Amino acid sequence: MSEAGGKYRRDMGTLGVLFIVVNGLIGAGIFGLPELLHGAVGGFAPWLLLVGGLLVMSIVLCFAELTRLTDRSGGPQRFVTDAFGRFAGFEVGWTFYAARMLSQAANSAVLIAYAAAIWPVLGDGIARGTAIVTVLAALTIINIVGIRRVVAALGAMTALKLVPLILLALVALVASAAPGEVALPRLEAVEGIALATLYAFVGFENATIPAGETREPRRAMPRALLIGLPVVTLLYFALQWAYSASPIAGSGPEAPVVELARLHWGDVGALLIAATVVMSVLANMTAGHTSASRMTPAMADDGLLPGWFGRVSRWGTPANSIAFFGVGSAAFALSGTFAGLAAISTLARLLAYIGSIFALPRLRRGAGLTALTPTIVLAAPVALGLSLWATFQTTAVMWQTLAAFALVGAVLFALARRAR
Repeated sequence: MSEAGGKYRRDMGTLGVLFIVVNGLIGAGIFGLPELLHGAVGGFAPWLLLVGGLLVMSIVLCFAELTRLTDRSGGPQRFVTDAFGRFAGFEVGWTFYAARMLSQAANSAVLIAYAAAIWPVLGDGIARGTAIVTVLAALTIINIVGIRRVVAALGAMTALKLVPLILLALVALVASAAPGEVALPRLEAVEGIALATLYAFVGFENATIPAGETREPRRAMPRALLIGLPVVTLLYFALQWAYSASPIAGSGPEAPVVELARLHWGDVGALLIAATVVMSVLANMTAGHTSASRMTPAMADDGLLPGWFGRVSRWGTPANSIAFFGVGSAAFALSGTFAGLAAISTLARLLAYIGSIFALPRLRRGAGLTALTPTIVLAAPVALGLSLWATFQTTAVMWQTLAAFALVGAVLFALARRAR
């Protein structure tokens, strides 16, 4: 399962993959989550995040094993294709890709909305549309001219968004009173907030997609996955602990992390964290653009899409696919048709998890390895149970929408097969 021809430049190392993991996990959600969690389970909120991180680690362990088995791009699409055939792999890849394009459109709208809170002129009209197009065009261009430049940009954005959050958590923890006794919450309270907690930990799988542009991906990707999730979990834990121990916890602020910064640093601190939110969303979009735009060339390399999607630029990147993703995201963002559809991104991601986990034993046997290891025996049942549980928390509309996308994909697959 090696990259045929090695046509892409492998310019990304472990650190670059780690940046994609971290920024795939940390978007805008964590900035609004602390008050939601505290209101539901009180002082147990930090520990709930810790439990959530540990449970999601079961999925990450499975993906770490999967990335050791191939150096080809595609992530979940690659795993399912190699294990269960072209049609199953195409459907996973197609629905994941379409959902990510809708999600990117939604994220661009969220980014400009946060930016407008700092610079109101971006709030509507031509300025808003221009800002959306400018951001997506910049992400497209930087991806085309080389993944090394993406890694450099992600490194800078990661520092700019993590440093203020780490400093805020430390300052708030030092200033807070000693924590009181933590009482276990009622089961129904945990059930009501469990899905929101889980969603704070999804997005790591983005880092597995650009394997074909990664140096020694069988080593770099498992390392980045197994480092990235614990780092993010500890940051979530510290930030939630600091918030729950603060006097504003439970007061119902719409932007709890911003208000926590205002409490300790005044209006300047609130403005700093507001800018950090913008940077966090931008970094999340950058990581998403880099990964999702590599899904279509992986399918083109397998003959599942026209070869146009797999053409390589002089910088060694799949330029056509990157540009197509950027234009499609901008079109959805400007038209507003992504509203309500972006939610299927979560369902598509969960189904990709389930397909990939089921693929793991089969791929190991195909590589001449034992189907199961102690890690897989312990992690896979938890990972499957968690993913299946989360899929049953979705709505019928989400399933119907995803089924419509899958049906379109089936038609495209049949047409491509007939053309071949």
